[in-house]
Amino acid sequence: MTLVKKNKVVNKISVITVNFNTASYVNKLIKSLQIIDNYIQEIIIIDNNSNNSQPINTTNKTKIILNGSNLGFSKAVNQGIKVSKSEYILLINPDCYLENSSILQSIQLLIKDNQIGIVGGKIKTSIPNKYHMTANNKANFMTGLFEFTNLKKIFPNNYFSKKFWVETKTIHTITQVESICGAYMLIRKHIGSILNLFDERYFLYMEDVDFGNKVNSLGYKVFFDPRSEIVHVGGKSSNSKYNIVLLAWYISRKKYFKKHLRPFESLILLAIFSIEEKILTIIKKIQH
Repeated sequence: MTLVKKNKVVNKISVITVNFNTASYVNKLIKSLQIIDNYIQEIIIIDNNSNNSQPINTTNKTKIILNGSNLGFSKAVNQGIKVSKSEYILLINPDCYLENSSILQSIQLLIKDNQIGIVGGKIKTSIPNKYHMTANNKANFMTGLFEFTNLKKIFPNNYFSKKFWVETKTIHTITQVESICGAYMLIRKHIGSILNLFDERYFLYMEDVDFGNKVNSLGYKVFFDPRSEIVHVGGKSSNSKYNIVLLAWYISRKKYFKKHLRPFESLILLAIFSIEEKILTIIKKIQH
């Protein structure tokens, strides 16, 4: 399968990744993209004020945007999309890389149907035969309670978590879903622009789920394509500042459910979130 028409390459993609002290992983990503180099128009790297002195190995297709502070994931991604030249965007985490050209099949899927806004695929972990959960159905109050709190640890196989996540490892056909993980997401720029791109109120986490909700709400499609896959090393962008990341998670889950639930539901769930956060803070202080 190739993205060619009458012997001419068409519909090249813009690759966007956000860097924060992950230069070595970005370099591995850039190197792996050589597999599909003929189909890449540009590689846009948004640097969120990294203090890592290691240089990024640029090519003639590489553009680097240097931010004076860490603007968060959503704002950085939007920066990249706004300056991108292609109608088709590959959003990919800096600590991911390609092992093969299977992604081209998902790009072709996006191109051939103007009603498709997002396509995602499988994301392998560094552990053999283990995959991330990368697609989900719509969240509701019970999802927030059982998937987005520590009740998930107490009831790991609960009905509401299972209903929220799409079991992507066992899916063998292209499947329509609610949203796709932002670690590997193909986006139709035109549709993204209609929706004002990612909601910049999310500093980190939940912006991808929210974006999928917006795409679906306008009647466009979001697909999981099991034919394509990438590899994710996992968490390298954020594990150096665990407390900051945890705080970002707490804030983002509140913003998401406040935005998407009915007022009385969000009031109850946000109160539960706050109580949980206080309990966990007390436990952490006691342990230290």
